[in-house]
Amino acid sequence: MSYVCGRHQGRTWLGLLLLLAAAGSAEAGKDLYRTLGVPRSASQQQIKKAYRKLSMRWHPDKNQDDKEKAQKKFIEISHAYEVLSDSEKKAKYDKYGEAGLNEGQGGHGGGGFQGQDPFEMFRAFFGGGGGGGGRTQFSFQQGGGGGGFQFGGFPGGPGGGGRPNRGSKLLFQDVPGVQEIGAKTWKAEMEDESLRRNRVVLFYESNLQEMQELKDAMSELGAKLVQGSGLVTAAAVNCGKSEGICQKQGIKKLPEVVYYGPEGVQPNRHPAGQISFHSLSTWFNKAMANYVKALVNEKDVRRWLVSDDKVPHVIFFTDKKSTPPLLKTLSIEFKGRAALGVVLLGSEELAKKMDIKKRPALVYVQDEATLTGEHFDRDFKKEQLVRFLSKCVGRHRSEGQAHFRELTAARQQAGDCVPSDGNFCLLLMGDGNNPALRSLAPKLFLDHVKVFYVKDPSFASAFGVASGSVVLYRPKRRRFKVFSGDTSSVDELATWVDAAVGGGAPLPEQLRSEARLTEL
Repeated sequence: MSYVCGRHQGRTWLGLLLLLAAAGSAEAGKDLYRTLGVPRSASQQQIKKAYRKLSMRWHPDKNQDDKEKAQKKFIEISHAYEVLSDSEKKAKYDKYGEAGLNEGQGGHGGGGFQGQDPFEMFRAFFGGGGGGGGRTQFSFQQGGGGGGFQFGGFPGGPGGGGRPNRGSKLLFQDVPGVQEIGAKTWKAEMEDESLRRNRVVLFYESNLQEMQELKDAMSELGAKLVQGSGLVTAAAVNCGKSEGICQKQGIKKLPEVVYYGPEGVQPNRHPAGQISFHSLSTWFNKAMANYVKALVNEKDVRRWLVSDDKVPHVIFFTDKKSTPPLLKTLSIEFKGRAALGVVLLGSEELAKKMDIKKRPALVYVQDEATLTGEHFDRDFKKEQLVRFLSKCVGRHRSEGQAHFRELTAARQQAGDCVPSDGNFCLLLMGDGNNPALRSLAPKLFLDHVKVFYVKDPSFASAFGVASGSVVLYRPKRRRFKVFSGDTSSVDELATWVDAAVGGGAPLPEQLRSEARLTEL
């Protein structure tokens, strides 16, 4: 629902309000300073700030559930501001109280509204008064937390009714951590950089009544969440200056704050109501994109590890009960380059399995069989975490396929050990508990031999071998050879593989049935 103060507004509101005032809606002798919530020593700036906040809070259109009470409060607030913002009236009030104001007022006593229509005062205060016959189409969106402008088009644009002051002054050019974006920079900053986008954007006009509060909130966000912890980037768009952007983004009222995540993530709008740093930080933590996989037990971890061989898998053991915002941020920044998992407080069995002595801790899992790898448990600042993750990405690119890994249905679907695979596969039929094969895997990878262990017993039956057997398999030829030596000897295994791969002769055994794994 919206309320519009314009040329066609009837006098019904004003008549009712004045009637309430005349009937004693404000108590006689009421302290006007207390009405505005300011001390008697308040400056004009403090008085204006108080009126701005209270008049918005108690405007009748924003209090549909108790409009009568709101009307009464709105009159009292307007009367207090009329007096205290006028130096002559303020001086009389400070010296004589209400009695001094009532002299020559035709009997209006008890703090009734004197002189000005409260709506006229409200409109004039917020930049909509004066100027010929037309009036600003100033509107409230119920529950919107401020005096937004309804767009479609914007006031001043086609069909908008015209507004002399579009509030086009750029207020965030010098605010640290907040970037002012306009028509010329929107595409480069918001659309071209959408793969790992993580940004909070304020849409505003510079003459909004709550502008100072908005600037304070965004300044604190820029200082703490952008520059301080690096959780997000922030921007501001002036809709008075860049109307086309705001219309395209579906901005219906001002101010509006929107979170833009990576491409494919729907924009998330700040809830209706007052915008403060507290509300922004609370909302952002829930709104931000999150590519972190929650892991509870060993089965979760093993399934996750085989989901994507192109990236390293790094697990964060947190001492919190929810995913830390910094980890969400890192999951966005490393999207497509690293897979991040989180083990929340309470999953102690998994922590013990992976030899985690204290939290927080990071583990780059390099050995799937034993769930071991490189640990990081030092300074958990963003800069250090980024450096560690970047190192994991580099190492995985150079040696990720060279580890002793489990052959799963997902890996076969990705092309490992299937008829289209031109490499050799050295397979251990069992649970992967073989240090000799683990140490051989990086060396054999250079000779185009992948080393896997296979837990599914049905896979071993295709080769006609028992659990614990080691088989050299060439899937493209559907041929294999069974190792008959000591499976714990690195030298014996290496010599045997080298002879079989480099000897030139085909492997002796023919596959009995298709060696294909299925998801459990």
